[in-house]
Order: sequence, then C-alpha cells, then structure tokens
Amino acid sequence: MYSGRDIVKRPRLHLSAAVLVTVMLGIAPALARASVPAQVQLGTQTLSLCQESPVVGYCGKIDVPLDRGVYQRPQISISFEWYPADDGKDSAALGTVVPVEGGPGYPSIGSVDEGYAPMYGPLLKRWNMLAVDNRGTGTSAVINCPGLQDFEGPTASEAYEQAAAECASSLNGHWHGPHGAPIHAADLFSTAAAAADMAQVIETLGVGPVDLYGDSYGSYFAQVFAARFPQMLRSLTLDSTYGGEAEETLPYTDHDELIRHLDNVCERWSPCTENEHQKPWATIGELAAMLRADPISGTVPGAKGRPTTVTMNVVGLVDLLNDAAGDKVIYGDVDAAARAALKGYSAPLLRLYEQRIVLDEDYFGESVKVYSVGLYTDVTCTDYPPLYKLSGSSSQRRSEYERVISEAPANAFAPFTTEEWLAQDQNTNSYSACLDWPTPTINEPPFEHPGPELPADLPVLMLGGEMDIWTPPAEVAEVIKFLGGNSRYIELANATHVVGEADTPCGDSLVRTFVQAPDSLGSIDASCAQEPPIHAVGVYAQSLEEEPPATRIGGKSTPTELRLLAAAVQTAGDGIMRLANIDGVTDHGLNGGKVTEGEDGAEVTYKADQLIPGVPVSGVSVLRPAPQESDGSLVKATLTVSGEGIEGQASASWTTAGGASDVAHIRARFDGKRITATVPAP
Repeated sequence: MYSGRDIVKRPRLHLSAAVLVTVMLGIAPALARASVPAQVQLGTQTLSLCQESPVVGYCGKIDVPLDRGVYQRPQISISFEWYPADDGKDSAALGTVVPVEGGPGYPSIGSVDEGYAPMYGPLLKRWNMLAVDNRGTGTSAVINCPGLQDFEGPTASEAYEQAAAECASSLNGHWHGPHGAPIHAADLFSTAAAAADMAQVIETLGVGPVDLYGDSYGSYFAQVFAARFPQMLRSLTLDSTYGGEAEETLPYTDHDELIRHLDNVCERWSPCTENEHQKPWATIGELAAMLRADPISGTVPGAKGRPTTVTMNVVGLVDLLNDAAGDKVIYGDVDAAARAALKGYSAPLLRLYEQRIVLDEDYFGESVKVYSVGLYTDVTCTDYPPLYKLSGSSSQRRSEYERVISEAPANAFAPFTTEEWLAQDQNTNSYSACLDWPTPTINEPPFEHPGPELPADLPVLMLGGEMDIWTPPAEVAEVIKFLGGNSRYIELANATHVVGEADTPCGDSLVRTFVQAPDSLGSIDASCAQEPPIHAVGVYAQSLEEEPPATRIGGKSTPTELRLLAAAVQTAGDGIMRLANIDGVTDHGLNGGKVTEGEDGAEVTYKADQLIPGVPVSGVSVLRPAPQESDGSLVKATLTVSGEGIEGQASASWTTAGGASDVAHIRARFDGKRITATVPAP
C-alpha cells in the first residue's frame, strides 16, 4: 500500500549531538576541528566548509534541468553536503554512505547531525558521507505553498483539498519554457526526478558506487534510485519500507495490526496487565463512543511545556492511534490515559494528544526549509496511486472516492467509521488531499517496468519495527518479491517506525555492520533485534489512593507510604519522558509544579511537580548512559514526596528502557523510619 509516511522527529539526546558524535567517532571535539581546510575539490566541484561540528561538512550545489524529458532550461539548484572520512591518519576512505530522509518533505542535510552521523558513528572514520536535499526540500528549489504550509483546521476537508490544488497551480505558473509557455511543474517533483538529481550529484562528484540508506519515504526513494541506477550502488539499506508496486487500498492492515500491537504492549509490561480489566481495544471503543458524542477539552501542559487549552474529538483519537506507529510513548500511555478519561479524568489523554504535535504532527507552521508540506503533497499526488483516478475530473474523483468508502465493510475500522478513519491528518496518510489536484500531463512512473527491479547480486538489507503500522512487517514479503536483489529482512521486536537514524542502538549497529561487509549479509548477527518491551503506564491516578503501592522489601511501612514512594518514582519518570518529547527545557506538571532540564540534558529538576493531584514531588534526577545501550539511560533520583499529611525522602535508581523484569530500587525515610522497596521502572 502506498501512503505518505512521516518520519518521526526524535526525542532530544541526553548528551548533546556534538558530544555524542565526537565520542562515537573516537575523537575529541578539539581534534575534530583541527587543520580543517576551507575548501575541498571533489570531482569537478569546489566545495566550501560549512560546518565543523559535530562532523566536518562541505557544502555545494549543482544545477539540473527542471524537466529532463523536454527542456534543458530552466534549471534548478540541488544542494548537498559532503562529510569526508577522518581517522586522523590520512587513510584512504573505504567508500561513501548516502542517507536519504523521509516524509516526503524533509531535507536529508537537516537530519545529519542528530540522525545520520550518530547512526554511522565510528564508520565515519573510514567512510565518507554525502547528504543530498531532494528537489522541493531544504535549499533544493524548496516548494513553498503558504496555503498548505500554514494550514489550520481539519485536513480531511474541501478547504485543504483546495489549498493543495492552489499549490499545484502556483507551481504550474512559476517556470516557463524557451518560448514563454508555462511548464506543468507540478508533475516534475516526482521521486524519479529526484533520483535522477542524486545520480547526477554522485556522477559529478565522482564518488560512486555508494552505500545508500533510506528510511520511511526515503526507503521508497532508495528503491526507485536502485531500480534506475543499480550500477551506482554498492549496497542498499531500506529502513521501514513499503512496496513500490501495490495499488492503493483502504488501510485495513493498519487498523488490524494496531489492535494486535496494543495487546502486545500491555501483555509485555506488568503495570498494564495488573491494572487493565479488559483488552485495550475495548477501552478504545468506549472512548471513541464518548468522544463521538461529546469531545473533551481542558488546559494541560502543551507540546512546548506551557499550559495549553486542548480539544479532542473522535478523529483526534484516530490521529493519536495512527501516530503510535512511530511513537512508543503513545503505545505506552494511551491505554491508561483512555481508562482515566472514561472515569472523567481527561488531563492525561489531552496532554498525550497535544504532546504528539512535537514528535509526530509538527507540519503546519513549520519552516518550509525544515519540512515542505507542498513537496509532501506533490509527491503524494504524483507518485502514489490514490483511491480514485487522477485522470478523471474533480467530480468524478469525488464520486469514486465516496463509492470506495461506501463499499467498505461496516465494521472495517470498528469502533471507528470508515469516514472517521480516513479523516486522519493528510500528512500521515493522504486519502482526499489530491481530489482537486490538476490532472498530470507528464507520465514518469517511479518504476519503469514490473519487478523484480534489482540485480540479483545487489545486497539489500531491510529493517523494520514490529509495532510499525505504517510500513508493517506483514508487507515485507511483497516488497522483497517486487524488488529482487540479494535481500534479507530483520525485524526488531517492540520497535516502531524507523529503527536506524539513531532511533535504536540495534538498528544503527546493523546498518554499520552491513555497510562494512555487504557480501556477508546472510551472516550478520541479528541477536540484538530483541528490543526491550515498551514501558506502559499502569494507571493515571487522580488521587493517591488510586496509585498502586510500591512493593516493600525491607523496613516497616504503611500503605500510604508505599503509595507515596510509587508516586515519587512515577512522577520522576514522567518528567524525564516529557522533557524528551516536548519542544523546550521546562515543563509544567500535569497537575501543578514544574520540571526543568539541565544544560546538557543529563539532569532533571522537579519543583513540586504533581503527576498525581495533591502529591508534589521535588528533587533531582541524574541521567547517565545505561551499561546496555538498548536500556536507554541509567537514572539516579533524589526526591522528596508528600501527601495526606506525610512527607518522605527517597533515592531511587532504574533504567529508562530496560527489560520486562526491570524495577526501580528505592531507599526511603519517613519520620526517621527507613524503608526499601521496588516499583516497575517507569
């Protein structure tokens, strides 16, 4: 199934990107900047130094025809950045890696510092890296359509469809041919055209054959590039990829897989199984009925940490659930938040709904150089087969679209209607955005012939996350059949959409191992692919009495004291999670107080932070890398907690992403009385 797939923005690193990359490269920051020339010559191009940290980069651009099929003029500029290998010994580079960003709409250069450089890590001592901004993104003839870029309101609407059509019209009137006639440029920002641009960059610089990596839409681009220019590739890595041949159908698989994954998340983490009294999807069904009848609204800490008024309806719930495909926090929080909302406590759900804006839905109002909604829409309407024929008129398309919806089984997306499911944000899946798009006049399909597309000896590593509903593992067999090549698929348990690009230690490691020896694809050790289970919230307590108590190990304690200890750890963990998932270094507590991140992200301070009403927590958490990289951070917290007239001091330690048996170990004191206890790691 073709679908527009947003590549999810990542939580900020606890170590700064610059420090992390230089540590992974095994060089001190001062050495990384020493003796850096202002220019380098590569092929026919003279490139200028444009960044020295966290990796040294040289910028350049080349001019390419807007339309290779008809005109050599006008031309557009394609921007790229070159990061030469540097092991400190002037050794010859062993090759060049080329990572491609997803969206479509995100520029690849923009993801180098915090995504691709950490992913390749020590490999960059001996491998060069090249990042190219696809046409329409970043600084490569970026598509800027204000009506789309700054759109407000529901996207499954005629207003959004008209904004998309106006974007296409502006493109069709922007460039003119040799005799002054306007060029139908809305057809010229296709994946095939962008692949030809990259081939021209690689040829001009003389750096092939390359090791190509693509994630999400970037993996679709990588498929197209590999099919058209296989001679330019040494290896191909497809991270969270989807098929290049399938026709668009209603997303039944997304819905069905989501139900199964929510069950698995709960079953694999004891706080959820101990507090859940029915299957998560049954709770979602009750919540959908409630939101359909009466949307909820309230003021909660927002995506930037400040109090924000949030309203959520049933389509908002569809958006939230679909975004779980690339966001473990949603998988871990939504069941407990839904149960709380059904009891009248909607703050956790509203906060989660608003929080996803930063990680999953930060499209509209964003700088066009960071993400182009226009390019996303253009590629969607140009390359992806919609639920209606673009050769038809607008009225014919609408009629066909309505027919497809009406013919869907009544319970296909239960408890949601088909209309509700398809009303999700059009930057996640575009179903109606192209209804008024101009009829294409240039036919340049992504693939030139039916598969298999790739040479049988081209090594192809395919990676995916078990919990990904956007590019689900169930579709991988069809992708392999279509592509051909020497392919191997590795699925990471408990992982979501995109497992490389610094999202998972295992995904990054597999990418590095493959690039070093593509011919050994079949023997790559994939034992790391068992990612830890997602830490699911057991309950969002509206009072201390609702908080499950800690388990006493030693000393004497009352039930209230054990609940206070559990509340302290859960509040501390909640603060860490929030700061990793919002746009800011200060957050308001769900029910009062504040949480602040230290300058390097390795310290979190709590001031009367209330996750549970009436239970303020103050103190500090210090974060360090856990011994096992997949476990995230090792947290050591020193906390003061109070409630129901009782105050205690506690020290606790845990890992943020550990295994199913991981707990937080607590040492506490209440009025001189010592207690040791445990709670599941938050």
